[in-house]
Amino acid sequence: MKRVLLSLIIIISSFGPLMAQQYCGMAGLIHVPSADMDTVGIARIGAHFIPKSMMPDRMRIDGEKFNSLTNYLSVTPFRWLEVGYGYTLWKFHQDKNPNKKVGFYAKDRYFSVIFQLLCEDKWWPSVAVGGNDVWGSSDAGESSSNYYKNYFDALSKHLVIRNNRIGAHLVYRQWDRPFNRKWNGLMGGFTFQPSFYRPLRVMCEWDGNEVNVGADCRLFKYFLVQVALLDGSQLNGGLSLYIPLL
Repeated sequence: MKRVLLSLIIIISSFGPLMAQQYCGMAGLIHVPSADMDTVGIARIGAHFIPKSMMPDRMRIDGEKFNSLTNYLSVTPFRWLEVGYGYTLWKFHQDKNPNKKVGFYAKDRYFSVIFQLLCEDKWWPSVAVGGNDVWGSSDAGESSSNYYKNYFDALSKHLVIRNNRIGAHLVYRQWDRPFNRKWNGLMGGFTFQPSFYRPLRVMCEWDGNEVNVGADCRLFKYFLVQVALLDGSQLNGGLSLYIPLL
């Protein structure tokens, strides 16, 4: 897995700012959000492979977790606001009949939002609040889903050293559903954009339960590729298309 990750990083670095928590199409690192925001007037549509370790523990088939795929659409209409809609494919038996084949016959849908309360300046970090799966069925609702429901407060600060851009990100995150609480509490990470190729960003993060490393890169201004290794063992990644609306 480490060799695959290194090879993908080399490939994408050989091909435009970036800041996507790409599995749900929102600003951030890999599994950790941040206080950064995307470019105003940009919409993003894409897909992301999700390994079983990153799936909510309640999403199982025949008692077993499974690898899945997310699809999303997000937009940054203002400097201080980013909103997104996405869904995760969910495996079920066809027609919910245990004697029929298993496939991705359902979706778990969710909305995400980030508000940037303070924009980064020379002396202070950017500050943002946000959440995923912020609107939908509650615990008392018919589906009792909200498998991704969480809220967070985030700080992000960047320094430029010898034209290399280094970012530090600190987040407090609270998940609503008890089976996701292994990711509760303080988390954060570091990002590094080298002077020789700023569109490439290398990341290391602590998501509350695992250490994840990865990289993402803007290709030809319109595509963002991300690859990551979760907890040193599971590969994930995705591709999104950047669409200028202004």
